[in-house]
Amino acid sequence: MKNQNYAINQEFPIHKNVIKRLKKPIAFRIYNRLISKKNELLNQSLHSKTKLSSLSGQKGGDSVDQYNQMQEETNYTFRIKRDTKLLDQVTKALERMKNGHYGICAQTEEAISEKRLLSLPWTTLSIEGAELEESGRWQAYR
Repeated sequence: MKNQNYAINQEFPIHKNVIKRLKKPIAFRIYNRLISKKNELLNQSLHSKTKLSSLSGQKGGDSVDQYNQMQEETNYTFRIKRDTKLLDQVTKALERMKNGHYGICAQTEEAISEKRLLSLPWTTLSIEGAELEESGRWQAYR
């Protein structure tokens, strides 16, 4: 059997190491949350891009109208950038599920707690890893 490293259930290939680490129901629950978030972000991004496109076609009005339109365009541009960054994190988390590296802290190389993964499924850091990274940032600014 070619794909014996994967638990295949048609829609979601999850590497066996991830299932061992998290247990099958938790891994599938997290996977479904990631897929839902990915779809939500794609829809939000499409809406924001459509709205931004329609706004940039509108010109005119007094200076207050122009300022308001500029603010709205700035807000939609910010949303698109934020959603794109989060979509990238979600996509990478899904890829880590496929290749077996999901749930391992990028900083400490220890397992990330199920509780943290359930609440923030695209994270790459355990709480300890996040604290280490944050303390490193503070030291860099001193």
